[in-house]
Amino acid sequence: MEKSALTCAVRVISLAAALLAPASLTAKPQDVRVRNQSDLSFGTFMVVDKGSRSVSATGAVADRAIVTLEGRQPSPARFTVEYDRGNESKQVLEVTIELVMSAPSSVRFGGVDARLSAFETDLPGHSRVTSGEAMTVRLTNCRTRVCSRTFAIGGRLDLTRSFGGAKIDIPIIVDARITGSERL
Repeated sequence: MEKSALTCAVRVISLAAALLAPASLTAKPQDVRVRNQSDLSFGTFMVVDKGSRSVSATGAVADRAIVTLEGRQPSPARFTVEYDRGNESKQVLEVTIELVMSAPSSVRFGGVDARLSAFETDLPGHSRVTSGEAMTVRLTNCRTRVCSRTFAIGGRLDLTRSFGGAKIDIPIIVDARITGSERL
């Protein structure tokens, strides 16, 4: 009888310890995500017939047959890629992430047809990119639980206007996947 009471007490204590254990003991796996900070904006302008506007990854603007109007300023799309190591490791890491950008090649807003091309980024080794092309980003010396890098994407907009006007902000989607992680 004493042995049975002792066994029951041990089980109760074990159950209580398991329920009171901090949730951090459960392993959270590594993860990567891309946060869109802003869309690629070509600003406020007027085109009489045909023209183009380029917005570089640094924000420089070049126009051809475009009249700039007051209003929203052109700006590149901005993204932050974040690697969360989870709670599996506290070692210094070098993480390799593959990014793939996708954007529409053309859009129509009212009487304005727009074709998007000549994408560029401020990522090393990927100054010019195309929609669907893989880009590699390395997060070096990753010491914290979440390591990140912010980058920009610019592009060229070729326009043909048959009537009316439009506000043109192009949503760009960037997907990410972890392709490597090395302990330093």
